[in-house]
Amino acid sequence: DMHMIYNKQAAKRMGIDEEGQVCVMIHCGSRGLGHQVATDALIEMERAMKRDNIVVNDRQLACARINSDEGQNYLKAMAAAANYAWVNRSSMTFLCRQAFAKLFHTTPDDLDMHMIYDVSHNIAKIEQHMVD
Repeated sequence: DMHMIYNKQAAKRMGIDEEGQVCVMIHCGSRGLGHQVATDALIEMERAMKRDNIVVNDRQLACARINSDEGQNYLKAMAAAANYAWVNRSSMTFLCRQAFAKLFHTTPDDLDMHMIYDVSHNIAKIEQHMVD
């Protein structure tokens, strides 16, 4: 249960408004798929860097041009791993809500159980920026 709220204004916006309220944190990723995607991509990208004369200071910064086969392959594989992680978290959230409902002989909706936020990490996104 929530023992202390440090920022009451921010907590209230997220639906956490009283000490003693139950909060559940679910942490789950792609179960190694993301790591495997990155490992495989490093090998492909190192080849692409040699081909395209790209030099970086650290192997972990290996890269490929976004529109190259290697770049597109990585984006697709990374998206698959991210989707797999999202489904893991969604499934665990569903099962958690069901467990609370069973314990309290009611429904998750009646318990007012809702997700505060879902955060992904190690995700590449295509963005556009205006640069002066």
